[in-house]
Amino acid sequence: MIITDITKIGDPQIVLHEGKYYCYATGGIKLDGVQDGFYVWTSEDLVNWSEPTLCFKAIDYWGYTHFWAPEVIYHKGKFVMHYTARWRKNNSLRIGVAVSDSPMGPFVDVWNEPMFDLGYAVIDGSVLVCDEGNFFYYSRDCSENLVNGRGTSQIYVVQLNDDLTRTVGEHKLATTPTFDYETKSKGSLWNEGPNVIKLGDKYVMNYSANCFASVDYSICLAIADSPWGEWKKPTTNPVLSCRADMFGAGHNAFFVGKDGQLYTTFHIQTNPEKPCGDRRVVIGKVYFDESGEELSQKIE
Repeated sequence: MIITDITKIGDPQIVLHEGKYYCYATGGIKLDGVQDGFYVWTSEDLVNWSEPTLCFKAIDYWGYTHFWAPEVIYHKGKFVMHYTARWRKNNSLRIGVAVSDSPMGPFVDVWNEPMFDLGYAVIDGSVLVCDEGNFFYYSRDCSENLVNGRGTSQIYVVQLNDDLTRTVGEHKLATTPTFDYETKSKGSLWNEGPNVIKLGDKYVMNYSANCFASVDYSICLAIADSPWGEWKKPTTNPVLSCRADMFGAGHNAFFVGKDGQLYTTFHIQTNPEKPCGDRRVVIGKVYFDESGEELSQKIE
């Protein structure tokens, strides 16, 4: 694995475009103590990274704080970013969408309002474009979602329109935290940070479970025969949890490198003794094993 020098971030994602890597993440820079939007780091080799550049000044639009989890996809000649922010209108978390002609920005919010509004908090949007259509995965946030009296983050799926800027049709529940390995946190429960790829005839989702600032935060796997589900969680979960050198591993996103290798990027706590929003980017190679009764995943 590559433990990078990119710190004071969270929720990283890497995009390869025309031979260069672009890393987007929560945080990175604050002006007078206020996060103003999203930044991008660039690299030729995944090891040496540039200083951050402001690519989207999100504070100029509908959100005013909590700019989280940007994910960028190159689609039909545009770079499309889905991101989380807290809405000035009601102080609740929502997902927005912005576009740019360049991976460096500047990104411009498409609607100057959330991409959709179901009347409750949502975070961590991620896109899958496949033969079956355009699909959007996100987490209904535990801050405004009680399940059996307990705040619970659950992952949902919905289709997107052709340019990935609006949802279409029904929002369907995909996963909820139920197993022992994803219900270790006291207080709220989490299934968050979904990221989905198609692997052969299967759909593979990585997601995170438990509190991000705990030893139990982990990367988990779910598998389905359709982008809608039914999502099954193998007994080999979690894929990656706390190790001596990796406290708080989670919120990962797949990408393919210049070498054709499938990678993932995720964050760990910069200072394990004081877990907080200061996290750092890690990059690992992803391998799948179908030799057993269940599909299993390894990150190295």
